[in-house]
Amino acid sequence: MSSTAIILAAGVGKRFGPDANERPKALLEVDGEALVERLIRQLDRAGVGRIVVVVGYRADLMESALGGLKNVTLVQNPEFTRGAILSLWSARDFLDGPVLVMDADVFIPFKMLERLVRSANESCFLFDGRVPPGGEEQMLMVQGARVLDIARVPRGAYDGLGESVGFLKLSAAGTAVLRELLDARVARGDKDLEHEEVYPELLQRVVVGFERVDDLDWTEIDFPGDLERARSLARGLQG
Repeated sequence: MSSTAIILAAGVGKRFGPDANERPKALLEVDGEALVERLIRQLDRAGVGRIVVVVGYRADLMESALGGLKNVTLVQNPEFTRGAILSLWSARDFLDGPVLVMDADVFIPFKMLERLVRSANESCFLFDGRVPPGGEEQMLMVQGARVLDIARVPRGAYDGLGESVGFLKLSAAGTAVLRELLDARVARGDKDLEHEEVYPELLQRVVVGFERVDDLDWTEIDFPGDLERARSLARGLQG
């Protein structure tokens, strides 16, 4: 089981539009609970002992909402208008053992998180094979039980294709490689990348499997309609 979770919640969420009401997207509410608060509650239920939330846009609101929560540490990304690679790099001091890397703007059932945390794979993604590539989704290209690549546009040879839910579990050894790659990219000045753009090189050096979640309903929240879908899903979910 991963002992640390890093939730990336620093972004502005420009695509969501004015409905965010000047709040970080992670603080949008579903069934009376902010998205990030839901993830924290689910992680606590799953037994993850250390939760790190990377904040940036309206960090004051995030501090007000989360500052008093047990086992939660807030980390500032002062360059939150640039690539999400800087959010993950801002939490580099916590890349010191097994870790979960998670996007904050995803609404999932607890069963999905549990499947990731309890997976027999030391390192793995959550993989939804129902979603065809549309140019927006981060797509996982797999062969057998291993993830070979991740990109918005599929490439190379593979025998399976599906969307990444936005969560990655890494072993301690995998986390060390990720830290090395992040340090190298940032030192080169690659500060406008998505954090997923580091993953293809990671996948060349670390064996990463996947857990299928085709049987579970979830949504990434990029647009107002996604929030309505999350609220609809919440009515049928427990946890």
